[in-house]
Amino acid sequence: MGISICLLAMLKLMDINAFGTSYKKYDLISSKFDSWIYIYPFCELLIGISFLNSSPPSLINFIALFLGISGMISVFKAVYLDKLKLNCACIGGYAKTPLGIISFIENLLMAIMSVLILIK
Repeated sequence: MGISICLLAMLKLMDINAFGTSYKKYDLISSKFDSWIYIYPFCELLIGISFLNSSPPSLINFIALFLGISGMISVFKAVYLDKLKLNCACIGGYAKTPLGIISFIENLLMAIMSVLILIK
């Protein structure tokens, strides 16, 4: 999981402005806090690197839990409540992957992994 998260973060960092343009369309945090699009990929990279460690710091696990839950809420709201037809920003700004269940599961897995590490 750590490797996957690192790879996704690096794809976002390849063109952070393109990522941000796509991400702002559905993310609840970046819609209120513009700078979040520049912070999120680095947080994700830090989480991925920390998950590769045998015992990541608790703060990182709480950040991963927060990001996972907020991501699930954002995707659920955009896709299932607002019925938006958007592309996922998860692999960068130029992806043509539709926002939906895959994005939701990605965030769910990050949240579950952080909970499992926290209760371990």
